[in-house]
Amino acid sequence: MKRLTEKQQKILNYIAEFTRTQEIAPTVHELASHFGIKSSTMFIHLRTLQKKNCLTRNSKARSIKLLSPDGKPEKLARRITNAVAIPVIAGFRPEMVLDPAAYGSGKVYLNRDDCQYSSGTRIFAIKAEDDRLKGVGIFAKDTLIIAAGPDVDKDALLVVEIDKKAYVGFLAQNGAAKVLKFADEAFPAVKIPATGPQIIGKVIGVMRQL
Repeated sequence: MKRLTEKQQKILNYIAEFTRTQEIAPTVHELASHFGIKSSTMFIHLRTLQKKNCLTRNSKARSIKLLSPDGKPEKLARRITNAVAIPVIAGFRPEMVLDPAAYGSGKVYLNRDDCQYSSGTRIFAIKAEDDRLKGVGIFAKDTLIIAAGPDVDKDALLVVEIDKKAYVGFLAQNGAAKVLKFADEAFPAVKIPATGPQIIGKVIGVMRQL
């Protein structure tokens, strides 16, 4: 196999990690988004890696397969449990939802049945920063498991973007205004712009380290 550049090795490493944790290969768009480049540029990298006999791919989505040095498909380690690895993001910002795995500073592992996991689902975790949700049993430093998506269930605990900042709370009506409320009245509700709430995802689980 021809010598790889640093960028090519990073692409291969990310494909391997993504495939191990998500159990599916990344798309070209997901790879491009992770590395902050255009999809057309990523196509060039992948074609070069194909020529170097590092991977195979075809026109189908998620068809990338890594090759071992003998040219055979690499057998990536399978999980021995029914657990799914979830990236924990410190200092979460709304734009990070596009590629949670790229911003994870750690991981938690949950049973895939408990966290409503299915292949392709974007699930990530964040830490509660304070006790504004203690009324529903969530305290500072608890780990919130988030499923990304525009869920608007009125009873769901949601992650919402307001003025480019992420909040976790409940949608509510305050007179004519829509607001995001918290479970502790010491924290005032945040007014939602007239354009409506920008839903990032919903809380589907909570973990607490005892």
